Amino acid sequence: MAYEKEKKEIMEAMAAGDDAIYYLEGAMEKLNSAGNWGIADILGGGMIISAVKRSRMREAQREMEKAKQAMMRFSREVADVDRSMNTDLDLDGFMGFADFFFDSFFIDMMVQSKINDAKRQIQAALEQVEEVCDILDAMLRRYEKAQ
Repeated sequence: MAYEKEKKEIMEAMAAGDDAIYYLEGAMEKLNSAGNWGIADILGGGMIISAVKRSRMREAQREMEKAKQAMMRFSREVADVDRSMNTDLDLDGFMGFADFFFDSFFIDMMVQSKINDAKRQIQAALEQVEEVCDILDAMLRRYEKAQ
């Protein structure tokens, strides 16, 4: 009976990990798009490109919020299996307000730096989730063999 409960907890954590990976990859995709538009803006894109970049940044922010929620759920599910991990993602700090009102090369460079920082954080979170999911998968196989 304890095996079944533990197996269920592992499977729930793995499902939450899959969700977290899905949303993290979605956030990365949106950040890549925002970054591409940011480069165009740095190269002298003008008002339309700045507006598109800000739109992509808002989309990325929404995806990052979904990823953060998925990471929090994953962390809770993993804790149920007696593992812990740090799931802190810095999802704030986009410079959209400053970029909108003070559109200049230096502000564009700061925004691009923020996008790149967020991409690095998401990549680190993806690697962390995948590592924990591998551990959970190994645990599940051990439980299945023990039965």
